[in-house]
Amino acid sequence: MSGDEMSFEEVRYREPVRMLRPDRDVQFACLSYQVPGQADLPIFVDHRAADAMERHALSDTSVELGGILLGKECVDERTNTPFVWVTQSLEAKHYANTQASFTYTHDSWEEISRERDRKFPDLDIVGWYHTHPSFGIFLSHHDLFIHEHFFAQPLQLAYVIDPIQQTRGFFQWRDRRMVQVEGFYLTADRGDRMDLARVANEIENFPSPQGQGGGGLSPRLEAELIKMLSRPAAPAYVPSPADRAQAAVTFGLLGMLLGMIGIIGALWMYQLNARMQEQADTLKTLAGAVDRTAGSQRLAVDTLLDRAGKESPADFQERYERVGKARDEARAKAAAQEAVIVALGERTKDLEQRSAKLAEDLAAEKEKAEANEADAKLTRKLRDRVADLESDHDRLKAISETVEGKAADEALRRLGVFKTATYALGFLSLALAAALAIVYTRSIDEPASAPSPTPPPRPSEPTTHRIT
Repeated sequence: MSGDEMSFEEVRYREPVRMLRPDRDVQFACLSYQVPGQADLPIFVDHRAADAMERHALSDTSVELGGILLGKECVDERTNTPFVWVTQSLEAKHYANTQASFTYTHDSWEEISRERDRKFPDLDIVGWYHTHPSFGIFLSHHDLFIHEHFFAQPLQLAYVIDPIQQTRGFFQWRDRRMVQVEGFYLTADRGDRMDLARVANEIENFPSPQGQGGGGLSPRLEAELIKMLSRPAAPAYVPSPADRAQAAVTFGLLGMLLGMIGIIGALWMYQLNARMQEQADTLKTLAGAVDRTAGSQRLAVDTLLDRAGKESPADFQERYERVGKARDEARAKAAAQEAVIVALGERTKDLEQRSAKLAEDLAAEKEKAEANEADAKLTRKLRDRVADLESDHDRLKAISETVEGKAADEALRRLGVFKTATYALGFLSLALAAALAIVYTRSIDEPASAPSPTPPPRPSEPTTHRIT
């Protein structure tokens, strides 16, 4: 449903009415359509209003139809919870519609306002309804636009009917967005329970039992019979601005597509022409080369024939054999040279490999030579050191053979003996100290022994007392 051309007048809404819910009031009978959810806004629809909207939806299933929901926005006086009671509906008479859109006009809204003021002045506008023939139950982008801008009150509803698939559903405001409720209630006075059951069975496609409203025609069958008996002449189709804009956009896109195809075709033809021109130039060059080659061959043949005409056949045959033999020898020499070249190539590869191996060996030997040279330098240094030590040894030996040297050796010997004795006495001192420490520790740790009891005196011996 499109809202681009809608123009609503200012609508005044009344405060919610405090009253009992119809399903808690003994004056009314209620039947549920499907199963309302726990979080759903309770919606009660009078069975006559539901029947009228079903008949309106079935009156023309080729286009979308719509209208206004009238009733009360209420608060249950027992639980203080809100609910909506739809008691009447008004059809939109002046509108612009197609198979997939329904658009209110200013005349349509004015007529709805006048009819509501004339017939139902005490009822509020609690929402709107429209049909989706064979499209299913949902709110399109335009439907949401209409509801958000013109039915934005928290308790205002949107009702969608698909007369082809025989489905329907209410949408309510929840968390600032429109969501579909799981079910709603159909209501009627207690005396109209039979009609209520018939309407409920019809909209749920459930056959009515015998004796319960079976004598009347269903809304769908009645609407189909009315259409068959009094089908009006189809009005001339007048495209809406939206249709014209859509057609213009479609043809514009089609023209752009054809233009792009034409441009691509022109580019392809240009490239094809360029390639054909290149191939033609190549053919001309090839034809010139063929002509020059044919002329050279023709000249050679003419020269050969001219010479053959001046010589005798035997001389010509002898010269031909000589030329052929020379050609064969040249081919043989070329083959031999090629073999030599191949052999030389292999020999060159072998020499290159040997050269690389020799270079590696040379590098290894060079490293060894450098190591040997370093060892030789170290050997010379060690030799010089050994010579110095030998000279020092000889000098010390000469000194030790003198009287002073002998006395120094004796003193050194005695010093060694004294050193050994000192170490032995130190070790013995440590051992003695350790033994004394152990004995002292044991004497402290052992408890004092108790005095042994005095044996009792023998009867035959006199008892003596010692006074101290």
